[in-house]
Amino acid sequence: MLKTRRNSPLLPCAAFAIVFGLGTAGHAVADQAIVVAATAPGLTIGQVIEDGAAVRMPEGSNALFLFSSGRTVTVKGPYEGPLDRLSSGKEAQGRLSGLFGAERFAQNELGAARNLGTPSTRSADELSAIDASVPGVWCVRAGHVPAIQRPADPAFNPAVLKPAAGKATKVSWAGASATQPWPPALPLDDGAEIQVRSRDQSQSHNLVMRIVKDSDDPGVLAVGLVKAGCRRQADAVLTAIGEATVPLDLYLSSERGLYPTYRAGEAVRLVLQTNRDAHLYCYLRRRADLIPIFPSPDSGGSQVKGSMPLTFPGDRMPLPLSASEPGSDSEVRCFAADRDLAADLPSGIQAFKPLGADAIAKLEATLDGLRQTRLVVTQIVLRVK
Repeated sequence: MLKTRRNSPLLPCAAFAIVFGLGTAGHAVADQAIVVAATAPGLTIGQVIEDGAAVRMPEGSNALFLFSSGRTVTVKGPYEGPLDRLSSGKEAQGRLSGLFGAERFAQNELGAARNLGTPSTRSADELSAIDASVPGVWCVRAGHVPAIQRPADPAFNPAVLKPAAGKATKVSWAGASATQPWPPALPLDDGAEIQVRSRDQSQSHNLVMRIVKDSDDPGVLAVGLVKAGCRRQADAVLTAIGEATVPLDLYLSSERGLYPTYRAGEAVRLVLQTNRDAHLYCYLRRRADLIPIFPSPDSGGSQVKGSMPLTFPGDRMPLPLSASEPGSDSEVRCFAADRDLAADLPSGIQAFKPLGADAIAKLEATLDGLRQTRLVVTQIVLRVK
């Protein structure tokens, strides 16, 4: 039996095992990597793994890495160590030693980033439009005129943009138009700084413009954006690459790994992570009871952020969990979907109240009957001795 008792994020890494792809054999060299998608706690989209830096991935997790050389590698935990031996480049001896002794090994196709294809969610020539109300570094593709969007902060509509050398230009957005071409009077040189002032002149900040290589290859574009410091725009491209190349995935584990055992009364701490934005639903099965535990009135809805760990108990599920009744195993079952399923799920479901037999049957029928929905289901058994 599991009762509803705070927080423990990082999980221990178990025995070594890895699933990865190789384009050519016998070559490896240090190579900066970028996280494209991950269910491993501690890895986030756009995170840069420096040359030779070790990563730690618990059993059951996985991550897709894009190397600056244009290669992609999918790593499946448990794994602990540097990624440079999985990259390609100059021939190096001994870097693959130990990789093939794992219990689980599979070889997948791994090509240059150009082989990823163009993510269906974005145009090959598209970069996120520049928001002048957001300070920092913004990237432009060489030879392209960028779009400037209606500011998220209405105080900057209109906005006054002034380069270090040159006249100020007022930009305003009227009607339903969300974007417009970058004003031709404003420079687009690499490293150009432009001061932005709000409508009433009370707020100001700077934009730094960077020029990246013009390429319809999303992998090359993502690497260029990250190196130039355009993290907002890079995250959008990396998310699109992840959605086009890896299926929705969900990681669920405990602070004691995938096969935890507890004594009666001990606190239970769980960690979950999806590899992209999704809607999450979790249930506790205790003997014949099925109890919804997420989302709840305190969770702020079912949507979770991709590659961001969620802990139970935690801010979005504050009720504590504890083990009880020796010999009575419980299960936590979670599923993630690429859309909000609130309208599809049986009505009357309340968090922390056991479902009746009819509601359970309707829930199972609903999940079985979903169409045009990406759905991933996982569970963890909580043993009590």
